[in-house]
Amino acid sequence: MRIAVDAMGAERGIGIVVEGAIRVIQEAPQIEIILVGDKDKIEEEIRLSHLKEVPFSMVHAPQIVEMTDSATVSLKEKKNSSIAVALNLLNKKKAEALVSAGNTGAVMTTSLLKLGKLKGVKRPCLAAVFPTLNGKKVVLLDVGANVDCRPYHLFQFAMMGSIYAYKILHIRSPRVGLLSIGEEENKGNDLVLQAFKLIKESSLNFVGNIEGRDITSGKVEVVVCDGFIGNIILKFAEGFAKTVLSVINEGARSSLAGLGGILSRRWLMQINKNLDYAEYGGVPLLGVNGICVIAHGASSSKAIKNAVLESFQFAREKMNHHIEKVLARNREMENENEEN
Repeated sequence: MRIAVDAMGAERGIGIVVEGAIRVIQEAPQIEIILVGDKDKIEEEIRLSHLKEVPFSMVHAPQIVEMTDSATVSLKEKKNSSIAVALNLLNKKKAEALVSAGNTGAVMTTSLLKLGKLKGVKRPCLAAVFPTLNGKKVVLLDVGANVDCRPYHLFQFAMMGSIYAYKILHIRSPRVGLLSIGEEENKGNDLVLQAFKLIKESSLNFVGNIEGRDITSGKVEVVVCDGFIGNIILKFAEGFAKTVLSVINEGARSSLAGLGGILSRRWLMQINKNLDYAEYGGVPLLGVNGICVIAHGASSSKAIKNAVLESFQFAREKMNHHIEKVLARNREMENENEEN
């Protein structure tokens, strides 16, 4: 399977992306990596890595979309950027997936332009995965693709999130919660109240409204909200995780002796693994006609590797096919209800 990797987007430089690509090949040799970016700079990083042979191909893309560039500017003025060229590969079926740690807005906008939306999808969305108290995972969406949403958009997010939880997290009947300011059905703004009715009337395993404290409690496997709220939660969670890890690491230094120290080290390693964003790879853009995974701008080589492996899993599980199939079935049910 061929996966295009944006070599120019990572804040920590091309070397991190090249190292991540090498780790992918070592762990999953069935994946063919296509590094997209400035070929001279990529080759220089490869030389520094002292590889005996180059295990991936390269496609030259001389322009870089900076984090400060607007999505509009990147589309109009940087048509030979690593993001645009990589998405051209997907559009021409020369790659099955894209991984980029670059400008999120540019990836989303260019993806819509070059790949389009899946049939039936009103708005693509970004889905993030968080750990929960019961040791499992929860999908939160949207986390930034759509600042302003309509009730039907949230309904589709719930459907796509359920498919994600079923196919990728292997949860047979994922429970869906609608994020609100109270568990009662009459709590929330107009968007939430209308979305509640739509999701409740569907075949989804809907448990009703949930509050912010319930996101990681294990109460549900899918949490639905608009992109404005979701992005705030995502950024808060990232900052809070860093704070927690810092406090725990500081406190653990005084207890790392003897048997208690061994247990503390094991516990500390597990905590770090659960809260490290690098473990989760990237955030998939659900609803576009292609597999796009957006990694953290400050990704390590480990995060790049996991983002590539994640995109491989999405493609292998035929996520887009299942999304289109479920949405088509839902449209048929809606038509039948209108006729009756």
